[in-house]
Amino acid sequence: MTNLLASLGINISVTKAGIGVKNRSDLAILNFKKPVHIVGLFTTNKVVASPVKCCKDNLRTHKQPRRIAIVVNSGCANSCTGQQGAETCTKVVMHLAGKLKLEFEQVFPFSTGEILKLLPEKKMLNGIDKALESSHGSFEEFAESIMTTDTVRKIASQDLQINGKLYTVLGVAKGSGMISPNMATMLAYVFTDIPIELDDFKELHREVCNNTFNSIIVDGEMSTNDSFVGVCAVSEKSKDNSEMISKSNNYWSTICRSYEKVCNELAAKIVEDGEGATRVVELKVEQAFSFQDADCVARGVANSPLVKTAIFAADPNLGRILSAIGACAISRFDESKISIQINDYVVIQNGSLVKGYEEKIARQNMAMKKIDLLISLGVGSASRKLMFCDLSYDYVKINADYRS
Repeated sequence: MTNLLASLGINISVTKAGIGVKNRSDLAILNFKKPVHIVGLFTTNKVVASPVKCCKDNLRTHKQPRRIAIVVNSGCANSCTGQQGAETCTKVVMHLAGKLKLEFEQVFPFSTGEILKLLPEKKMLNGIDKALESSHGSFEEFAESIMTTDTVRKIASQDLQINGKLYTVLGVAKGSGMISPNMATMLAYVFTDIPIELDDFKELHREVCNNTFNSIIVDGEMSTNDSFVGVCAVSEKSKDNSEMISKSNNYWSTICRSYEKVCNELAAKIVEDGEGATRVVELKVEQAFSFQDADCVARGVANSPLVKTAIFAADPNLGRILSAIGACAISRFDESKISIQINDYVVIQNGSLVKGYEEKIARQNMAMKKIDLLISLGVGSASRKLMFCDLSYDYVKINADYRS
């Protein structure tokens, strides 16, 4: 692995600002001392948190490589807080920009935690000052500082070689509840020392998001603060970016695979750490008439409380799955062509229980910690993959005790 902190010029500062969980770090600053490119995708919820609005505005000004800073707090989403919340966000950005000698547009704020809770301005500003006293933090400390109901830190990395030179893609994420396309309730950051052309980096980032973070479900809920950010290096050899890598490069497919592998690993960690989760299901819907139909069925099954509770109970309640499929508003459907397979065991064929079906074998397959669920609609060639988890007693308890 390359030293990303050095190659991207990142100073990481982490502190306990008293915003989130008591006696745990809840504020992180990433100060990029070298020019970089930054791209981002955000929640599609119509209720949008103040930091998300600020980040989107600042991203629109990013046309050329420049120094940036990222500031993240946990414990307070600063969402649905009106003008006061927006003003606090602005003050935080201005304060950090002044400290780091940056312009307002070079600072990107992120918040996660309780909605409708005002971001405590004094604690944030004091926390920034305190955090900047030390700049020797690690990605592991950064990952821990952004956790809310997460039970584990989420980090993934991948090394690759381009023209004989070693590069690294590293990602950090948080999220375990309110997870549903588009995107997950999550914050995710991917860093790489590969110098990539900005427009191609944007395209790569969006495509990977669709295949990874937009393909996981915990509870079907969507946050007001979802953010997926990518930061890449720029060439130090050429001011006109002639050394930058574009999608016409022979190694482009290798770069795409590495970037997607890191994001896929982070997405899987989010589902595995889903609030109260005991089982993870990799669902594939195939032979649909269109991708939209396949996506509709996949989401319908993955979001069904009855399906999810059956999975928690290791109960092969196939009627619940069939009912969830039939409830989907899809363009072409033929009940007599549906087949369902749990791991390697075919349970439904031509819309009915397979001949020789044994409940005991089906239950054994449903009792596994990781389950492959294949649904074939038999009316086309389109497919969709999603990853989701079960719905347990603990999910209810966690969300009854914790205000998001």
